Amino acid sequence: MNEDEYRLKIREWIKQNAPPYRLKILFDTAEIENYEELRNWQRKLYEGGYIGITWPKEYGGQGLDPIYEIIAYEEFIRAGLPYGRSLGSIGLMVAGPAILKHGTEEQKKKYLPRILSADDIWCQGFSEPHAGSDLANIKTRAEDKGDYYLVTGQKIWSSYAHLANFMLLLARTGEDKYKGLTMFIVNMKQEGIKVSPINQITGKSEFNIVYLNEVKIPKENVVGKVNEGWNVAMTVLNHERFFLGVTMLFVSKILLDKINVRELKDEVEGLEGFYRRLLVKLRKGEDVDVEGAILKLVSSEILQKIYEVAVTEYDLEQIMEENWYLGMLASRGRTIAGGTSEILRNLIGEKLLKLPK
Repeated sequence: MNEDEYRLKIREWIKQNAPPYRLKILFDTAEIENYEELRNWQRKLYEGGYIGITWPKEYGGQGLDPIYEIIAYEEFIRAGLPYGRSLGSIGLMVAGPAILKHGTEEQKKKYLPRILSADDIWCQGFSEPHAGSDLANIKTRAEDKGDYYLVTGQKIWSSYAHLANFMLLLARTGEDKYKGLTMFIVNMKQEGIKVSPINQITGKSEFNIVYLNEVKIPKENVVGKVNEGWNVAMTVLNHERFFLGVTMLFVSKILLDKINVRELKDEVEGLEGFYRRLLVKLRKGEDVDVEGAILKLVSSEILQKIYEVAVTEYDLEQIMEENWYLGMLASRGRTIAGGTSEILRNLIGEKLLKLPK
């Protein structure tokens, strides 16, 4: 099936299977309060063959070219339906890619199919109160106790941790800043874990603080090699930034159909041209590296501008009716999630432009 046929197939599937709701805030799916509804929607996508499009068939995926996953993102976002950024997003965008590239065969068979079907919900244990932008400076420590690791520390901004079965956790196992980190799979339902929701400016609380107090992690739950967790984290972040950028780019296009701002349309068209260049790399089987950071950086700042223009130019009744004000509030966090704009500019300068630190 060629790309055009695949796109038409998705559009027809959406006509036949779309739920009655559409997103009020086009980028933020958290306003759908019924989480079971989101879980059922992901299962329906999975059964239809539209989740795990690039994942190998032996782990529940479709085994297709990455371009087909991008087409799915475009079409579901255009239809105003949750895709990628929903209840199962951490499993799909963070834990799944990490396990696929660095996990053992046993881990892949055990966790990947249940991520796709939304039977398991995952959260991410990366950032800490004093190690957000400087992720490698984390203090959460995992002590080798022979048959298991004992983990104590604190994580923050963990989306859906209050609902999650598992966490992908980055913890310190050595003293070297980058070569002393290890990635773990943590069962969130065991003793020693406390989850505290964070009240956000939007009134939502999908982010959480997670406290870990002498939590036991069996050694078979190490993802990749001990003290090589930074490499696993980079796999996760590159993948996450790219798909965050894709989502925000196409949401920006939809929003600009509602407001006519020539300058912003020019910016979006320019970014879309850059995005199309990345698709050429994907078609060749190449990985997206620092370009994912560029896409995420620019798209998040454009999205923020669009909401700011909307709430400035629209009358109050329209702003309230269409929830533009909530979109504006939520958009502030989009320049933080997946790496702040400042950190991404440093990354681009050092890795792409070869500037000094």
